[in-house]
Amino acid sequence: MSEPDSSGFLLPHNCNTEGLVRLLGGHERCSVDGAAAFTLEFFDSFDWRLHNAGLRLLRVQAAEGTVLRLKPAKGGEPEAGLVFDDAPAWPASLPPGPLRDELQRLLQMRVLLPLVSVKGKATELRLLNDDQKTVVRLQLLHMHCQGPGVAEPRSLWPRVRLVPVRGYAKDLRQLTAYLGDELEWPRASACLFEEAITAIGREAGDYSSKLNVSLQPDIIAVDAIRKVLWSLLETLERNIPGTRADVDSEFLHDLRVATRRTRSALSQVKRVLPDAVVEDFKQRFSWLGQITGPTRDLDVFLLEMPRYRATLPAAMAGDLGAFEERLRAAQQSEQAKLKRKLGSPQMQALLDDWHRILEAEVPPGEPGSFAELPIEPVVSARIWGMYKKVLKAGRSITLDGPPEAMHELRKDCKKLRYLIEFFRALYPDEELKGLIRTLKTLLDNLGEFQDLEVQADKLKTFASEFVTDGLQGLPTVMAIGALVADLLRNQQAAHTRFADCFAQFDSAENRANYKSLFKTRGEKIG
Repeated sequence: MSEPDSSGFLLPHNCNTEGLVRLLGGHERCSVDGAAAFTLEFFDSFDWRLHNAGLRLLRVQAAEGTVLRLKPAKGGEPEAGLVFDDAPAWPASLPPGPLRDELQRLLQMRVLLPLVSVKGKATELRLLNDDQKTVVRLQLLHMHCQGPGVAEPRSLWPRVRLVPVRGYAKDLRQLTAYLGDELEWPRASACLFEEAITAIGREAGDYSSKLNVSLQPDIIAVDAIRKVLWSLLETLERNIPGTRADVDSEFLHDLRVATRRTRSALSQVKRVLPDAVVEDFKQRFSWLGQITGPTRDLDVFLLEMPRYRATLPAAMAGDLGAFEERLRAAQQSEQAKLKRKLGSPQMQALLDDWHRILEAEVPPGEPGSFAELPIEPVVSARIWGMYKKVLKAGRSITLDGPPEAMHELRKDCKKLRYLIEFFRALYPDEELKGLIRTLKTLLDNLGEFQDLEVQADKLKTFASEFVTDGLQGLPTVMAIGALVADLLRNQQAAHTRFADCFAQFDSAENRANYKSLFKTRGEKIG
């Protein structure tokens, strides 16, 4: 049994096997070979990584066994498959082979989640000619589907699938014409997955952490910023259950990014929202960032563990075992604290109050002086100002300068990037792509520099905890010391690369593009 495709027709709900046989000429013309139950289960990550790659993972349970298949979403032969009885979760838990390798490459740190299951009965029929030879095979399908959080199964349209038989193409055409033209049955044009996911109230690709806010240049600033903040709140709220359940580390990552972006939108788009609202919720979202930090830090170390081991000599790789055990214990402890805090009255009050602010016809308090102005000049002036600040700071950084200067520049670059992301719908996409690419290159360099320093500092702290274990902890201390040395070498290399990354950002072409896109538009507000 494979996923039913669209080569067939949707039937009336009251059309059963006997009814179809009668329509096809009775039992002399249509033979019923039997029926079998089947189950199809579809899986993807929370952020639809397989769907975005044009693939679909399904587990088929039928009489002949249970098979896991990765296949193109638009149909065709499976890219990989294997016999597998359990529901897939982490790709690493699958047997070695092409399927596991491909899923690990695509999913990285994300776990597979069940999307929708389809259960049904497939009845096999054969259309016969005067010589009682089979000219077309048919498969009558009656199905219902169910998904996580869906209380009652949802019925799907019954359908008949037509399977050609070699040498009888004319009979297939005649049957197709009869069902479509004479009986006027609609073609099963949508694939079964799309129909099933729609039936449970979802849409393929219905979550992405990327901002995609539709805005017009003449929308007033206060309405534009609220649209951005609404989008960020939706992302934040959708990631809370997965974060509390510790499904995978990306739920917490996306929650923290939405929190940082919210604070940036509040503080960077100035003189739009009332000052009291800005100050209140900057502090409250800062609290959310603080309570999620410890767990995320430990998640990052655990995600880095395979790379850490790979950088060490083979003889030392096993010496990180005790360190990893301690990290996992600490992560579980912090995760338990985080779960409680995300379910606390303080968290619920933050969400409830923020909903009220965004839902209000007019935000409470004295409106900002730019609130009623069109958003395009307001935000263009702000982006131009932040860009000039980044240029000035970046030009002052030297190879032997303090690392704090790199850290501050990274913060400003993030603010600049967030502003562009929030309001990219206001500007020509083709002209933005080059600006975003050079800014991302610079941010990646600055992020690598800071992350390596933070990791090295925290690893030193971890190593000090093992010193008290005496000789027993010495191998772990030495292994962590080797990691610290490697991280600091890489940090120095990142610092050396900074000059080239910033030179791309500070190129004459890039400066001209920023000026034409943002300075000119921003001058409209005076």
